Amino acid sequence: MAGAFAGKVALVTGAASGIGAASCRRLAADGARVVAADVNLDGARQIATEVGGTAVALDVRRMDAWEQVLADIVASQGRLDIMHLNAGVMTRPTGAPLLDDPVPWLRPDGYDKVMSVNVDGVAYGLMAAIPHLVAGGGGDVVITASIAGLMAQPPDPFYSMSKHAVIGLARSAGPALAAHNIRVNAVCPGGIDTNIVPSDLRSATTFSPPSYIADAVANIITGGGNGEIWVAYAEGSAPWLYEHPSPRH
Repeated sequence: MAGAFAGKVALVTGAASGIGAASCRRLAADGARVVAADVNLDGARQIATEVGGTAVALDVRRMDAWEQVLADIVASQGRLDIMHLNAGVMTRPTGAPLLDDPVPWLRPDGYDKVMSVNVDGVAYGLMAAIPHLVAGGGGDVVITASIAGLMAQPPDPFYSMSKHAVIGLARSAGPALAAHNIRVNAVCPGGIDTNIVPSDLRSATTFSPPSYIADAVANIITGGGNGEIWVAYAEGSAPWLYEHPSPRH
């Protein structure tokens, strides 16, 4: 039996590990031809080999890199149908305790690190994809946001800021692109077992597997919504549609 994404071409960023790797596995299991994209090309190749897809090196911070990669994908695969814009970083170095004083990271270099990947890397990807999705008759874009984009996260303000930004993009770009049959949605994970989890949290709480988010991404795509924000807080609870309160006058 053909899967839900049979015949479709899907690009996943941050594909070498964590949520991105799980997303590659889930989309491929449902029939998609997967392109695994990451700055870690060796890691992306391992996942691509596992799922029968292809791998590309991609620095999501560069618009020219996005344009070249997507042009190459369409030239080689014939189409682009799905993008999971998943690559993301936190401000503090990987493994640094979350409860450390955040002041050392609240500097221009910390800001640039987070915003260039988490915001530019999403906005550039969407901008570069639009012409190809329009030419192909439409498609689906899912952004990995975070519950930190729906609430305060004092241990990492810049990270929280970046996730608030991409939630705003999904809510606005979805309706803006609907006439072109392009859907843009976001998923907000809770605690997920990935390599950006701070060291002091690993022994203090339970994390859901990345496959939990990959399942949510697949369900968001097949659900056909647009401009929606889905919270996937913890394995064992079904993701739910987040309703933003209306401004009061």
